[in-house]
Amino acid sequence: MKIAPQYRGDITPTGDLEPFRVAARDKVSSEAVRLLTERPHIEVTDDPTVTQAAIIRSATKYLTEGDLEAYQHLMYVARAGVGVDNIAMPLAAERGIATVNTPGASTDAVARRSLAHILSWASRVVQGTDALRKAQWPKNQPEVEPIDLSEKTLGIIGYGRIGRKTKEFAAPHFGRILYTDVRPVEGATDLETLLREADVVSINVSGKEEVLTSERIVTMKPTALIVNTARGTVVNTAALLQHLDQGGAAALDVYPKEGATMFEIPEVQGLTQHPNFLGTPHTAAADPVTQKKLGIEAAQRVIEFAEEGTVNPGNLPGHTLPRVSLRDTPSEDDNGNGGGNGSSEDQPRTRFVLTHPSVPGVLRTVTGIVAEAGENITGLDTKDGKIPTEPRLAMTMFDIPEQQIPKILAIRRKIEEALHPHRMRTLALGSE
Repeated sequence: MKIAPQYRGDITPTGDLEPFRVAARDKVSSEAVRLLTERPHIEVTDDPTVTQAAIIRSATKYLTEGDLEAYQHLMYVARAGVGVDNIAMPLAAERGIATVNTPGASTDAVARRSLAHILSWASRVVQGTDALRKAQWPKNQPEVEPIDLSEKTLGIIGYGRIGRKTKEFAAPHFGRILYTDVRPVEGATDLETLLREADVVSINVSGKEEVLTSERIVTMKPTALIVNTARGTVVNTAALLQHLDQGGAAALDVYPKEGATMFEIPEVQGLTQHPNFLGTPHTAAADPVTQKKLGIEAAQRVIEFAEEGTVNPGNLPGHTLPRVSLRDTPSEDDNGNGGGNGSSEDQPRTRFVLTHPSVPGVLRTVTGIVAEAGENITGLDTKDGKIPTEPRLAMTMFDIPEQQIPKILAIRRKIEEALHPHRMRTLALGSE
């Protein structure tokens, strides 16, 4: 059986081999750290001056130039979580930093929270609990009368991983389920019809832009429940409060501003104190098991980048780069598409990975430099980013069979002199 060459370390500008260095921030799970430390040529460090990749949760912010000032070698950031609000994507793109998050690990937990909110609302748990605490027994009162969902319609806005899982979890409870998405999805309905016909609306979109505008909320049934486990900014807060005042309901895990200071906003305070509100403080994916899964997924993404240069293997939208990879057997992305042109060589090789501005002539320059050195490129992938920067970020990755350090360093120097890349790695792949 053929064994693919193994990562032996990064070749430094002086010709030495050094481990790939990762910062595990924000109390990422110990299991994630263990996975990293078990790899023979990966080192976990707290030193930002040597960090090449970072795993972060929500506490670390990369939102300003100052946040990145000490990270002169940072090339990959893995967010252990669904959102990436704590990373300024245009800034990361300008610095040549690839990004990825971990939506898969929290899918079940977030979908379960949506269903839990729906069932709590239908069972009138909040109203019943409040009455009992006041030593009241309102069994025959309308405010605690449960709602039978079997004749109700659930509408799901955003039919990605979490939306599909929400449908799966909720299907036994509802008489009908509608769903919509910005992408073409088989069986989807249009947003206007969904809002008009749904008794419960679950929002599972991936972005931060307002989806439930004031104009759209007024088209909904006046008694409809709005469930939001996506982002607080996707629902117009003033219109949502008005919806509650008119007999509707809201079940939220996310808010337009979060933390103790959010209650200083009159509309947020009005929501959380409203009798038709139920909510949780952004804890849908905060349980220890889900956090462990998120950390493990982030560590796996970093290991892939450390040992093979692969970024964003799931081709997740909203990141500084799409999928870039030279895997010999490319995995499929979310759309069923394969990866780059992987090398079929099983012999030792050197892999160059560089982020650079997307400008004409990069490939011509790289191939010319390699050819001038008397070498062949045995595998190549290059992709442009989608984040609007000027110029746009790109990544180029290629293999050459050469293992002689002087020639490798000469090629590297010429690429640096000709292209001035944002970041550059040279991976030694072979046997120990």
